[in-house]
Amino acid sequence: MEEKEVDLRDYIRVIKKRKKIILLIFVIAVISSGVISFFLPPTYEVTSTLRIGKIIDVDTLEREPVESSIAASKFLKGPGILTETIKNFKLPYTLEKMKEKIFVDPVRETEDLVQIKVEMNNPKVALNVANYLADKLLQRHKEIKTLYENKKELLTRYDERIADIQKELSMIEKSKEEILTQYDQKIEGINKELVGLEKSKEEILTQYDQKIKDINKELPTFKNDITQTKKKIEEMTKRSKSLSEAESRILVGYMEDLKGKQERYDNLMKELIDLELAKIELRKSKDARYDKLMKELIDLELAKIELKKSKDERYDKLTKELRDAQFAKTELERRDPLKMYPTEVIVSPYEPEKPIGPRKLLNILVTAVISLIVGVGIAFSLEYFEKEE
Repeated sequence: MEEKEVDLRDYIRVIKKRKKIILLIFVIAVISSGVISFFLPPTYEVTSTLRIGKIIDVDTLEREPVESSIAASKFLKGPGILTETIKNFKLPYTLEKMKEKIFVDPVRETEDLVQIKVEMNNPKVALNVANYLADKLLQRHKEIKTLYENKKELLTRYDERIADIQKELSMIEKSKEEILTQYDQKIEGINKELVGLEKSKEEILTQYDQKIKDINKELPTFKNDITQTKKKIEEMTKRSKSLSEAESRILVGYMEDLKGKQERYDNLMKELIDLELAKIELRKSKDARYDKLMKELIDLELAKIELKKSKDERYDKLTKELRDAQFAKTELERRDPLKMYPTEVIVSPYEPEKPIGPRKLLNILVTAVISLIVGVGIAFSLEYFEKEE
């Protein structure tokens, strides 16, 4: 901390010791800057902004810029135009010096705007040069439009385009109705099948339920008969030693009857189980078919909506294109193509009243700061060499 304080004192001591040199350099620099700024000729700035026109493409009928703003800028900053400008206005500039006086740039974030900026000592000359450059660009774009735009060809293409759009509009309307009719027929068919499916399902299930009901009614009777027959057989079997031949025959008859009734009972039970399984399978298959048909129905409804949407969007787009084409054709019939979408000056140049330079106060302030830095640097250099000796 003490070492830093010593260094700071040394700096202050050097500045106090060499303050005359520092002040001398400061005063000389400030006075020189003021004198030079006072005697420098004033600089005037003139600006003009142009919007690049459109040219109609004969093949597509699309409106495209005559040229890009970058290409227009390069044309106006080209050596040919600048040399011609120097000669026409008898300017005392070389080509390189002229490039420093003229700025032609695209306007930021735009595709069709170009700004011309001219900085010269004479405001009238600056204004004339700005107007001259703007006229050069207007003439260039007029020649390009004359070369590429043919009124007769354009009108023919507009007629063809209008006819094509009207034909496509008619086809869209026709195909839309045809496809929608097909969708409606399919939807109607599915709805009918769904109703028929539900009806047939209920009818078959009713039949199954009736059969199951009948079997359930019949089963207790057979079960009771089997039980009674078994009791009779058991009773006769207990006294089998004292059975007569007739009773033995009756026993055999009971046993055969029991066998038949048991088989019938088993068959009814199997039939009952089969009916229950068939009923479940029917519900499953009918429900699966119903769900499949419902999915088809939903898909058709969605497809119908999507078709309407896409066809309507295309129809609206074509209708707009048709209106635009008809409007452009009408305008072209009434006007010369060169007067349609021309390059034009949107911000006209004017003769400035006040110069933009030289900025005397700014020059003096900058010089003052630089002279102080240089003076302090010289003071420390002298101190360094003095110590070395």
